[in-house]
Amino acid sequence: MKGNLINREMLEGITRSSNSQFIDTINDKVFTLISLAIEELSKNNPFVSFNNVILQPVNEVLTGGLTDISPFIYFLGIDSAQLEINTLTNTVLWKKWKDKIVYAWKHRKDDKKRKRKKKKKDEPEPQYIPKAINPEKYNILSLSEDLTYAFANQLSQTSMVYNEGKRIRIIGKEDIGSNTQIFIYPVLYNGSEYKYFIDSKQGFLPLDIDFRIQKIDEKAEQIGGEILKNLIKLFNVIYYNANKCIPNQIFVESILCACPNNLFTSNATDSFINIINYLTMIDIKQIPSLINPDKTIFTDKICGNNLYGYRKMVDQLIEMK
Repeated sequence: MKGNLINREMLEGITRSSNSQFIDTINDKVFTLISLAIEELSKNNPFVSFNNVILQPVNEVLTGGLTDISPFIYFLGIDSAQLEINTLTNTVLWKKWKDKIVYAWKHRKDDKKRKRKKKKKDEPEPQYIPKAINPEKYNILSLSEDLTYAFANQLSQTSMVYNEGKRIRIIGKEDIGSNTQIFIYPVLYNGSEYKYFIDSKQGFLPLDIDFRIQKIDEKAEQIGGEILKNLIKLFNVIYYNANKCIPNQIFVESILCACPNNLFTSNATDSFINIINYLTMIDIKQIPSLINPDKTIFTDKICGNNLYGYRKMVDQLIEMK
């Protein structure tokens, strides 16, 4: 392996860092935010209620392998056959979804105008009133828009909520902490798998997260849960250091779960070095996808496109024995 940017001391420091309490805090805040938003929407929206929604962590939040630069990513699953039908038949393909600052940001500016007009101190903030819902046309993107406003209604005016079409991004120092980003993807859920919307032509991409959790748990039992969590953190930090982005987590989990157990020791750093050396001796293009074993990590689009990024990561590692 080439490069001299990464050394053993740095790897050890990554594994020693602990953020489990912060993860629990953010999870609690997201759960509360979702609960309040669903309570608000369910009053006027027949597609959502506490009986047909589920919140599922999907990135490192799922495994506990979060780092300081990791976002918090969740699926908000909605069990609704009608919503699926509407999305496939009533989604405008040409519509461009650009980042836009919505209710919370807009009304923070409005608040300054109200102060200049010297309105009453206790005048309540205007609330978003959802549009009338056409049950035959309301789709997953409509829900994403309504959720954006519902989230903004529950957050302080210093928070920013972006509707990015297929996902909602939330940033807020007071509400969720500095340098923390939350991404919530409204998806379909049928009790066994999640369905992520691609477009009207390609439809939904099914994701069996329960099977993914099962395979991760099996590997954790074999090598130790703490070792697996720290290895995920190491992969994420070193990959980010080389590429300025976090790798696809199913890509990382697929690699770790495919590695022989004799590569893993009681020390995460030694295990990581063993794994990298092992991977340089095999054709990683043949590693099977964790959740679609009949495909490889480079043919399964769920695993993303990480080959170039992986090679850059390896180039930053030094030869360690």
